[in-house]
Amino acid sequence: MTARVIWCLGMYASASTWLFNVVRQLHEAADRGPLQSHFISENQLVSGLETPGVTHLVKSHEIADERSLLRLAGQAEKIIVTWRDPRDAVTSLMRSHGHSFERALPFIEASASLCKGFLKDRRSLSLRYETGFFDDPATLTRLAGHLGYTPAAPALDTIFQASRRAAIEEYIAGLPSLPGVLQDPVSGDRLDPVTHWHSHHARRDGEIGRWQRLLTPAQNNLIRTRLPDPFLYPEAAS
Repeated sequence: MTARVIWCLGMYASASTWLFNVVRQLHEAADRGPLQSHFISENQLVSGLETPGVTHLVKSHEIADERSLLRLAGQAEKIIVTWRDPRDAVTSLMRSHGHSFERALPFIEASASLCKGFLKDRRSLSLRYETGFFDDPATLTRLAGHLGYTPAAPALDTIFQASRRAAIEEYIAGLPSLPGVLQDPVSGDRLDPVTHWHSHHARRDGEIGRWQRLLTPAQNNLIRTRLPDPFLYPEAAS
């Protein structure tokens, strides 16, 4: 038996954690055997994806180590890319993480560049934030088909209901009482290593286009200069 690698590659603030959990639950509903989760970020090395008979579910935003990136790209059987207007993504890091514009932009630049490189890969399913894919039950059917899973309709409905914002907020509120939850000693942020939900994922409004009131013209121009491809911006699709 060989290992299977599913790569959830998302820009920051593009509903990538939503995707990770839906894929995890689709796998469980399809009863496809053991699942092992991995989070690869920045300079972390990719390892442990060879365990036979296991589906490895990888979540990442950016991978700075080229060897690790090439290794993961070579091992991934299926890729799902979530992406978003980089201007709104920048404002999300500024609001939810307290980053300055100058600190947020490099994170978004790195994740957008990586995601863009796999949008047209034959193994990829692309999900654009502005389409509201996370609020569409049909997304689960698309994901299941892409991954080769055939869960029953009641299972799909259960997964979709668990992915509603109200259910997510309730889950995050319960993080302090969950076993195994990690807490950052500096920021106080809590992380559930099973679902990858953080405390900072709570109370997000998902507003589209808020960059227009939160970014200065100079900041907007700098993002467009650093990420010039019009394909990244919603207005290119209209």
